[in-house]
Amino acid sequence: MKLQDLLQERGQVATQMRAMHKAAEDEERGFSSDEQSKWEEMTTTLEGFDKRIETSKRASSLDEFTQEQREEKRLGKQEQGKEQSKEERAREAFGALIRSDQPGSSGLSAEHQAALVRAQSVGTNSAGGYLVPTDLQKTIIEKMVQFGGIRNLATVISTDTGNTLDIPTNDDTGNSGAILAENAQDSEQDVAFGSAALGAYKYTSKIIRVPIELMQDSAFNLEAFLIKKFGERLGRATAAHYAAGTGSSQPQGLNQCTSGKTAAAVAAVTYIEMLDLKHSVDPAYRIGANWVFNDTTLLALKKLLDGDSRPLWQPDISGVTPATIDGDTYAIDQGLPNMAASAKSIVYGDISGLWIRDVMGMAITRMVERYADYHQVGFVAIMRTDSKIIDGNGMRALTMAAS
Repeated sequence: MKLQDLLQERGQVATQMRAMHKAAEDEERGFSSDEQSKWEEMTTTLEGFDKRIETSKRASSLDEFTQEQREEKRLGKQEQGKEQSKEERAREAFGALIRSDQPGSSGLSAEHQAALVRAQSVGTNSAGGYLVPTDLQKTIIEKMVQFGGIRNLATVISTDTGNTLDIPTNDDTGNSGAILAENAQDSEQDVAFGSAALGAYKYTSKIIRVPIELMQDSAFNLEAFLIKKFGERLGRATAAHYAAGTGSSQPQGLNQCTSGKTAAAVAAVTYIEMLDLKHSVDPAYRIGANWVFNDTTLLALKKLLDGDSRPLWQPDISGVTPATIDGDTYAIDQGLPNMAASAKSIVYGDISGLWIRDVMGMAITRMVERYADYHQVGFVAIMRTDSKIIDGNGMRALTMAAS
């Protein structure tokens, strides 16, 4: 079945489920036993569609990238004689670098070498690799996002250097104005400023060794393969810390925010506890707020009923309305822990209070001589990033019982 057909059939099931939920709400009643059974059956059907859709998307992603490159080559031939843009030259040079089996940059023409910018480490002019061209770097970041939904909701900034970045902070929520009597002297109320420092932790994709025979095979899209692997590896590593990093020798993660509710159970949560968590966040921050948890927790929440015995979870309808938990959208992030003793497994609120800092750009180093006796070339991607809760007032975590 084609992807579009799968999406259409899934949408029909989701529409039926939402209609069933709305009918019960309008009649101010819970689900009947027949409706509950039908809901569970449709939920299973929906999950089956989700798996098939994900498989179809993964299968087509590499092919789409290849087709895009073919289209670029076709348009390039049509545009022969016209000056290439800076991005086009950089991308062409990057492809030549990947394919070369010569050490350093000796396998590149002078024009290609000029198109690649040397990545500089702080205080070291000879270290680093070649920067990934901007359009390719966006592709790698997109791959990373698949492993961390938090990044889609956080405040993401980019800097040209890795020097410590101080972010000014202020919490004036405890202060307010007052009535002033006529001819009375006004009083002072100072604003207390603070700062939060964002650093730049260095992440590696670890070395990927590629046989020279494969590099020489023009039919194999080596650039797409490496970009996919770099994105996946860096995505897994950074997402784990954006979600649950301690902030000590690693980025500070989202679930290091203040606890808003402690569950009575070690590995289960109730509807009332979800409400308590939600209302532990100031109403000003609940506008556009999101839930964040991992997929295992989502499965548990799908089975949770509200105070009127209706499912707390409602499925998304593609292009129409997103999936919700108690009316609020959610993001899945596998970096957050499962519900277990003392774990902070669910976060609710304004996730933009978590800041992620990326140091531009992502660099790739090519190692030819190190693996020459294996007739292989090594590739490694390096990126520098950090995360920290800059405004924690708008988010709270659910902490599971200690035992």
